Amino acid sequence: MHPGVESLVSTYRDIVQPRMSSLPMFNQALRVEAVDFQPHQDRAYGVIITPWFMNLVVLPAEDDDWKTLAPGESVKLSFPGGDYECAASIVEGLGTHLALPLFTTVKDFPDQDTAVRIARDILQRLRGDHDDPVENTSQTPQPGKSGWPWPLSRRDLLLGKPRPGK
Repeated sequence: MHPGVESLVSTYRDIVQPRMSSLPMFNQALRVEAVDFQPHQDRAYGVIITPWFMNLVVLPAEDDDWKTLAPGESVKLSFPGGDYECAASIVEGLGTHLALPLFTTVKDFPDQDTAVRIARDILQRLRGDHDDPVENTSQTPQPGKSGWPWPLSRRDLLLGKPRPGK
């Protein structure tokens, strides 16, 4: 396991969480957890679940010089499941890593098991290991509309549920 994963969890649990626990978006049913970090191009990536957000996190390789990245600066990364723009995140006590917000709030997650299951499903899609790809539909977009004939949430899109009932 990448040495930064343990630091990531302890930093969010011991340093950041006490500051966030009084905010209304804090979900008492969740705890800080690193989910399924694996190597990819000499880096480690996985999902960090906290009681206030869920992010895809990419930890640097030994030769990555991310200290020059400004907070929020975008870096395009390629994964088997597609290319994604990740933002530089600088956390006190941890240093710089890249993050892609999956859920900016986890207030409605009922429990840790649900959060982990969702994180694993997202990672499975990112790794190109999912048998149920998002289907391409030929809808004609209308001005001011998303192009979908029904509401589409970010969560449904990430979970590969572009159609109601799917």
